[in-house]
Amino acid sequence: MRAIACIGGKRTDPALFGVFPRLEAVIAAGVGVDGVDLAAAKAANIAVCNSPGINTDDVADLAMGLLIAGERNIIELDGLVRAGEWADALSHAPRYRLRGRRLGILGMGAIGQAIAVRAEAFGLKVIWHGPNAKPDLVWPRVDSVLELARRSDILMLACPLTDATRGVVDADVLAALGPEGVLINVARGGVVDEVALLEALRTKSILGAGLDVFADEPTDPVLWRDLSNVVLTPHIAGRTRESVQEAVRAALMNLMALHGGRPLENRVV
Repeated sequence: MRAIACIGGKRTDPALFGVFPRLEAVIAAGVGVDGVDLAAAKAANIAVCNSPGINTDDVADLAMGLLIAGERNIIELDGLVRAGEWADALSHAPRYRLRGRRLGILGMGAIGQAIAVRAEAFGLKVIWHGPNAKPDLVWPRVDSVLELARRSDILMLACPLTDATRGVVDADVLAALGPEGVLINVARGGVVDEVALLEALRTKSILGAGLDVFADEPTDPVLWRDLSNVVLTPHIAGRTRESVQEAVRAALMNLMALHGGRPLENRVV
């Protein structure tokens, strides 16, 4: 076998690299490759490819959906209306309008920038943090994740999962976000200390959250059962008909290139 085709966010056991001595490539249908041990692949002289750019707009669209649902408490109010608790729904304290609120984006790659453009259309003020300054961007960069949370009303996670970002949104960051703050995660579950987030939601030390990704997937529903201040989707931000078709096409093109002796596209390793 010369190639493994996989979903990059799902774990590909590096033990497979030794099982197949003719293995030349791991081809991920998708953007993320955090499920692939890149160091082990490099050591074994195995190429790793992904398919970037296939779902940038799709992730940004769902991010804004989670943001609005979290900010305006849509899911809890929907449940109350369905239960015939109209008066109870109206008794909830009004939420903030979006215009004028500050959105802090962690990770200003293609997805972060697509979110920022959408956010500005809603009148949100955008700031961001990432490892590298980007002088061509119009949105101001802050120096740390903690400072980003402190200055944000809504903290949006759109960064890759790396050693530097794993667990970076911890109890201190959530405390800095504060009791009127909302966390939105369309990045990877591992970016957040999920135990700290659950505690913040239970104690209402943050206002709410919108999550498409989790520390373990599928997540244990018991963890979220009694939390009405969080909106959950099952890691589908980038999953549209178009993006699935494009991911499969990109993977097939690389498989065909490998078979035909042509250079692989979008190599990560």
